[in-house]
Amino acid sequence: MEDDKKNLSFSNQKSVFILLGFWVIYILFDYITIGLINLANGNSFFEAITLFSSTMYIVQLITIFIIYFFIAPYFLKNINWKSILLSIVCSFTTFIVIRYLIEQIITDFLFHKVNYFEGTTISFYIYDNLHYGSFIVFSSLFLWMTLHSINTLKQNNIIEKEKKEAEINFLKSQINPHFLFNTLNNIYSLVSVNSSDSLKAIENLSAIMRFTTYETNKDKIEIEREIDYINQYLDLEQIRYGEKFYVKKEFLIDNSKKLIHPYIISPFIENALKHGIVKDKSHPIKINLATNSEFLEISVENKINQHQKDETPGIGLTNLKKRLDHYFGNNYTFKIKNDYETFHIYLKIPLNDEN
Repeated sequence: MEDDKKNLSFSNQKSVFILLGFWVIYILFDYITIGLINLANGNSFFEAITLFSSTMYIVQLITIFIIYFFIAPYFLKNINWKSILLSIVCSFTTFIVIRYLIEQIITDFLFHKVNYFEGTTISFYIYDNLHYGSFIVFSSLFLWMTLHSINTLKQNNIIEKEKKEAEINFLKSQINPHFLFNTLNNIYSLVSVNSSDSLKAIENLSAIMRFTTYETNKDKIEIEREIDYINQYLDLEQIRYGEKFYVKKEFLIDNSKKLIHPYIISPFIENALKHGIVKDKSHPIKINLATNSEFLEISVENKINQHQKDETPGIGLTNLKKRLDHYFGNNYTFKIKNDYETFHIYLKIPLNDEN
């Protein structure tokens, strides 16, 4: 997995070599074609080398790199007719401006020569350069879309592998022998004294195992499903700690049927229960979850247990961060405050059908 990430980290370097290779091949093909035409006309093969043929290759190289690294990434993030049209217009504009700067200004300054003589109209200059720039413009855009698609497929494959591994780790951390042992032992104690809570505990444990088994492979679930899971998990922990279980929660859900990616909320609670103190009445674990039509916000605060022996990380906040990056890009807020006495974590994510 790490090797795959390292390979992707060199994608820009590889792109540079590919673009340079494309440019060199184009020059060789163009130069040989013109040279053969000169030979057929009885001229020297090397007459293909002129000042403005050389500057044209420079114009093309600069245009290729600007299109690939700036224009295409900016306009073609979401490919549609509007973005394609804008990318083509900007690409041709770039080619025309660069060619004018090099062949009308720089060559005039250095060699007292210009490619288009005085009196050339702007309309003719643009029309003529649409012809000369068409191959480079369309080739550069096509090259970017091809390489971008290949790179995106590789990244998606890696993300999917990480997601599956994270979900498996999450299951192992939640339904592990230690957790089952404590829960079953508590249930046994309840049954032995004929407590009515024993049936509720069995029901909660069954619901947790059913959730982690059947919701794992789903891309999205309703918010209420994960909230139910959280409540059931807290109920079982309540049995474990008894009266000395101090968790203060507040759920303000605008629409419980809204869809979210599974295991976005629960790692916050898991982390607080594993590494926090639940027996301190003056410093209870605080869980605040709220949604509206646009966003979901969750805030969890706990006093840090300095003598915590359970080091099982579960899905881990690091893996959660990777998944958030994959699902939302830069369109979310994730903050952690840790003063080594109190741990506070906050998340705000958009709620819409696109994520």
